[in-house]
Amino acid sequence: MEQFFSIPSTMIWPLLACLVLTGILAYFGVHIVARGVIFVDLALAQIAALGTIIGVLLGYEVGKDENALYLYSLAFTFLGAFIFSMTKSSDKKVPHEAIIGIVYAVAFAATMLVLARSALGPQELDRIIKGELLWVQPTIILKTAVLYAVIGAFHIVYRTRFIQISFNHALPGSSGLNVRYWDFLFYVSFGFVITSSVSIAGVFLVFSYLVIPAVGAMLFSDRLAVRLAIGWISGSIISFVGIKLSWETGLPTSPLIVCMLAAALILAGVVRYVKTSPSRARAVRNIAVTTALLVLFTLGLFFFGKKQESPYDHALQMLESATPTDRVVALTGLEGFPERKDEWIPLIIQRLGDSDQEVRKSAIDALLRTNVRSAVPQILPLINDPSSETQLKAIEALRTLGDRNTALELTDVGNKEEDIEIKVELYGAALSLGDPDAIPPLMGLVAERGIFAQEALKQLQAHVGFNLQKLDDAKLKVWWEKNKNRMVWEDSAKMFRPRP
Repeated sequence: MEQFFSIPSTMIWPLLACLVLTGILAYFGVHIVARGVIFVDLALAQIAALGTIIGVLLGYEVGKDENALYLYSLAFTFLGAFIFSMTKSSDKKVPHEAIIGIVYAVAFAATMLVLARSALGPQELDRIIKGELLWVQPTIILKTAVLYAVIGAFHIVYRTRFIQISFNHALPGSSGLNVRYWDFLFYVSFGFVITSSVSIAGVFLVFSYLVIPAVGAMLFSDRLAVRLAIGWISGSIISFVGIKLSWETGLPTSPLIVCMLAAALILAGVVRYVKTSPSRARAVRNIAVTTALLVLFTLGLFFFGKKQESPYDHALQMLESATPTDRVVALTGLEGFPERKDEWIPLIIQRLGDSDQEVRKSAIDALLRTNVRSAVPQILPLINDPSSETQLKAIEALRTLGDRNTALELTDVGNKEEDIEIKVELYGAALSLGDPDAIPPLMGLVAERGIFAQEALKQLQAHVGFNLQKLDDAKLKVWWEKNKNRMVWEDSAKMFRPRP
């Protein structure tokens, strides 16, 4: 039992954030559900997000100018509060929820338009949807708790006004109430909550905390105090269990809590149905039948599902895809089946002739990683590939997989190559495979003092037994004239050394 109630230290702050959010959102949720404006929090969150993104577009940076961006977000939230308070109609000809939906759609569309002009792209939108619950800092929780305490105190002081507007109660001292004024104050205070909450937990978790506990509480009581108690207790328990399960299963925290809130609401609905049914036996029977139908539906989904290919067959299918990216992924994936190496190596060799340079490079990489020396004849032509990147990749592979005959080919191609970088790599690879004819041209490149002279010297130093720390072609030439007829290749050291 003690182990069940223990929470890892890394999850303490996310849990405290959830409890703080539950405290304020369960209260506002009772009002929002009573008002019948269920989606007002999504609309306000989207308006707040639009404010943040416009702030970014105007030069403020995420993570650096957080206070300025918060003020932009808050200003837009106040605008939304003004719109919602002014568009509430007493004749109900146009439902207030319709206005809220329109505002949400327009705010979302405007957000997309602004993002199209911003380097931030979908990154910020993703952050708004998911929040940053697992990375919330203690200072943020403290500041948020203080803000919510102030808002809570404001609502306690003026509770009679807000209760009358939300629940249509005629309370003492409430005659002549300016509904739009108090509506505006309600939405402004709610805007503060939404702006802060969404940045911590994301849109969907905030919406769930706002609506689901309140709806569940409505099933069991008409009294405001009881609804609040049910919302706070159920939200806190589910937050704790969700955080605990998220840690133990590795599932994402926010979606898990949302699903658990929904499951708790379903359970509450079942209990309410049984409790209020004229015949409890019939209610239990209906629930059993419904459960059986849902189980059959779920099993049917799996029964009629498409038979899954084996991972190996899937990789083979992707290798034939018209999309180069799929073929690249398949080339890497086939290496995961070493027991079938004899089957897929010929297929990888075929891809050396692919029309896409990235696929050709990936095929070379795969053959190099699996040390397929028999593929050298097929890799050799790629040292003349139109893509310099593919040329360099082929030279790298041949340096490892090739032999003395390969070295002669590399030197011959190097003599004809015009690109100096490729030429240096060709001669260097040939030298590493034991061809002494690659030494003079590398010395010539050192003597030219071009931009690749240092690289040519590096290739020489790696495979020829002399120590020259800087470009000094005169000393190099003297050394070569003295030792060129005495050079012996030591295959184990991959080095030419002069005989004593």
